[in-house]
Amino acid sequence: MTRLQIDMRYFTIFLLLISFSVQGQTIDNNLVNGTFNNLTIDQFAAKIESVTKYHFYYDISELDSLRLNFSVENKPIDETLKIAFQNSEFKFAISGFDVFLTKNKTLITQLPLDLFGEMTSLKDSLAKQELASNFTEEAENKAPNATLENKLYIIGAKTTNLSGNAILSGVVRDVKTGEPIIGAAVYVENPRIGVTTDQFGYYSITIPKGKHVLNIKDMGMRDRKHQIILYANGKLNIELQEQVFALKEVVVSAEKAANVSRAQMGVEKLTIKSIKQMPAVFGEADIMKAVLTLPGVKSVGEASSGFNVRGGSTDQNLILFNDATIYNPSHFFGFFSAFNPEVVKDVELYKSSIPAKFGGRLSSVLDISTRDGNKKKFSGSAGIGLLTSRLNVEGPLIKDRTSFILGGRTTYSNWLLGLLPGQYSKSRASFYDFNLGITHQLDDKNSIYISGYLSNDQFSLNKDTSSFAYNNRNGSVKWRHVFNNKFNGVFTVGKDSYTYKVSGNEIPSTAYKLNFDINQSNFKSDFTYYLNSKHSLDFGFNSIYYKLHPGNFKPLSKLSLIAPDELSAQ
Repeated sequence: MTRLQIDMRYFTIFLLLISFSVQGQTIDNNLVNGTFNNLTIDQFAAKIESVTKYHFYYDISELDSLRLNFSVENKPIDETLKIAFQNSEFKFAISGFDVFLTKNKTLITQLPLDLFGEMTSLKDSLAKQELASNFTEEAENKAPNATLENKLYIIGAKTTNLSGNAILSGVVRDVKTGEPIIGAAVYVENPRIGVTTDQFGYYSITIPKGKHVLNIKDMGMRDRKHQIILYANGKLNIELQEQVFALKEVVVSAEKAANVSRAQMGVEKLTIKSIKQMPAVFGEADIMKAVLTLPGVKSVGEASSGFNVRGGSTDQNLILFNDATIYNPSHFFGFFSAFNPEVVKDVELYKSSIPAKFGGRLSSVLDISTRDGNKKKFSGSAGIGLLTSRLNVEGPLIKDRTSFILGGRTTYSNWLLGLLPGQYSKSRASFYDFNLGITHQLDDKNSIYISGYLSNDQFSLNKDTSSFAYNNRNGSVKWRHVFNNKFNGVFTVGKDSYTYKVSGNEIPSTAYKLNFDINQSNFKSDFTYYLNSKHSLDFGFNSIYYKLHPGNFKPLSKLSLIAPDELSAQ
């Protein structure tokens, strides 16, 4: 026997030994072949995932005591798992290449063929099963709405590579009205990462890929938890349900999710729910009176709705109503504010560290936002008081896409002024205001917001003396565009006008009328870029064009001898 023949024989024996010693290998069609000796579930899953397309999902706390000892030869995954778990309390379910392991629970990944009634063809039955699957979510062109807590939401295209981070974004809305919820906390426990929704209910959170429990919390809403599997960047819209709490004893404790909050300093936030709980004059909730209860805010004086913030004067405050400037926020000698409480959603007062997007004021910025209107159904409310009446109507123009809200107030207060003594019994006062808002969602990335506001006041303390009148007229159009999961922008075009008029007719020869007005046109854009779960970058630009009419002084009638005088516009 030659040396070459001996070497070839040893080489053949060496190859046979290697082939017998290989364990956990697979052949075509993802068949399992090998011996598994005293393996934990993590070791077993890792070995199968390394040589097949299957991916395992399980709760390690339920399966930590499991040890696997068995051998298989060219078996499919379902038969392999049957052998592994035979005569045990552990169950499995397979959906595509996803394997779900449980303890004492049976998972069903498909609904029965006849669940939807008699099927006319196999094609119809398969189509309906596809719609009813618990583990699929068709979200390529439209973000899914998370409504069920016991459902697993799959975000992104399935892949075996779950390393790195991905961005999850969406909108949190009220399930009853479809309106966005501001300031809702969205977070995951492990790792501890959380964000809050902006003024449009939008959130963007960067978390590791894989399976998570997404927690959503908001004041007055029922807490939600959603099971998600994040494969890649994607969207998930969430709907919360209002919760009414029974009164119990007061318990002061540390908040578990306290670190999910806004770090903005010098900001006071009020919701319309809390404002309506405050005592009000003549039974009507008053936005401006509620602001006076905040720390550092003082009233200008009796019968006035102006306010001073930490020593500043009234004209050093910027009052915004849906990004429109309001120069006189009062009605009826200051007893009522110019804002209809039925349409207001959110009030924020910036007393310090005023964001640059507001342009700048020495003292404070009061930012008031209105509701978008009910996108689900038509509704309305009305109220009758001693001095005022109000009416509010809202509903969908296109269900779940376009909504409107219309509100109005007026007064019939002359009966009360007639009770005043002496010449003041001839005093007259009236006011009205109207609000209109239209919201339209073009698609998942574009939304249009149209808002308008009109108010008018007229009063005189004596029928034969001076009378006063002023009005606010505001209108704006917003376009909100989501560039991607981390970057969005809002573009606003608006026009604001304020007019003040005084007239006196006590003596016909000196009867006069005096008026002036302020008009402004503005354009601004605000961009928000979410760097990560802890930091965001806000930037943009703002342009305002002012046109002022300082005033004109003219005779009230032909009998007046007043010489007209008018200052040139600026």
